[in-house]
Amino acid sequence: MLHRKQPGSGKGRTSFRLFSLLLLIAVLSILIIPLFPTLVIRDNETNRIVWSSRIEENSTFQIRWTHSIHRSPVVETYLIQNGQILLSELTFQDYGIGMESELAPGEQLISQDGQFRIVNMNRVFPALHLFIGQVRANHTLLFAGGEIPLASLDQPGAAVTIQVEKRSILNEIGGY
Repeated sequence: MLHRKQPGSGKGRTSFRLFSLLLLIAVLSILIIPLFPTLVIRDNETNRIVWSSRIEENSTFQIRWTHSIHRSPVVETYLIQNGQILLSELTFQDYGIGMESELAPGEQLISQDGQFRIVNMNRVFPALHLFIGQVRANHTLLFAGGEIPLASLDQPGAAVTIQVEKRSILNEIGGY
């Protein structure tokens, strides 16, 4: 007695069902897995993330560094808006070489308590690119009440990029 295959059965049907299931899982994962704005620091040479943390819209962070000529601290204050980084304030002790020499419209220079502050800045950057100081710059990220020396994240002299990325919990777990 010969057995005949039923139409719609066999390897082709099983492969189609498996493909459909995987496609459904992929689509649901994209729709269900939320993306969070995350402040990310990447090593430019390897594109490896050396540090990241979630950040809310309109949150601020600062980068403090020591001016190589004046040897005094400079603090740049940044605001997160629409996934971009906005330089909102600059604080420094000595006005001279390498410091802002002109104000953009709406900016104000304030001299107070032995410090200069440029406020009402509105300079937008999709990303910040910098080299981690090797001698005295001591670039430090001031974030959420903590101080993170960039030299503790990557080698002094390394080029890094600081930017806001939309990342999921899966990105954090997988580390990519």
